[in-house]
Amino acid sequence: MKRIILILLIASVMTFGFELGVILGEPTGISFRSFMGTSNAIDLQVGWSVKDNRYDNDDNFDLHGAYLFHKKSDIRIEGYRLPFYFGPGGRVKITDNDLVIGVKVPLGLYYKFGSAPFSAFIEIAPGLNLTPDTDFDIMGGIGFRYIFGSGTSSSSNTEPERERR
Repeated sequence: MKRIILILLIASVMTFGFELGVILGEPTGISFRSFMGTSNAIDLQVGWSVKDNRYDNDDNFDLHGAYLFHKKSDIRIEGYRLPFYFGPGGRVKITDNDLVIGVKVPLGLYYKFGSAPFSAFIEIAPGLNLTPDTDFDIMGGIGFRYIFGSGTSSSSNTEPERERR
């Protein structure tokens, strides 16, 4: 199963390019996204948790991943539609005292800066921690990425499109 996922990720990066940048929020760190066709993407975030939590008082290492579905929305900026995205995901948080494993559902808006190789996003991700205790959590942030390769430029669902007048 791990080999299949790795092969799909490598094929996606080679075909559609990828985006790499930063996310500020929960977690704060590095953000990676690779599109898997015209409307789906794999999203990974590696960083640290800066919010106080009940597991310990120190900063924690976080690893988040999600499979995202991009859908056109009616929200527009400068004539461009902002795609809305959502999808199932998971997280692993490593603290001094515990290993926290959970699931999450990121919900967000994606913006590509015209023909420039940059994108931005804002998201909120309600989640459920499964270990060491079961409890609800909210994650999210704002981020910016540089687009390597073809990125989303050929993707009609993820590329913001001009409003027809």
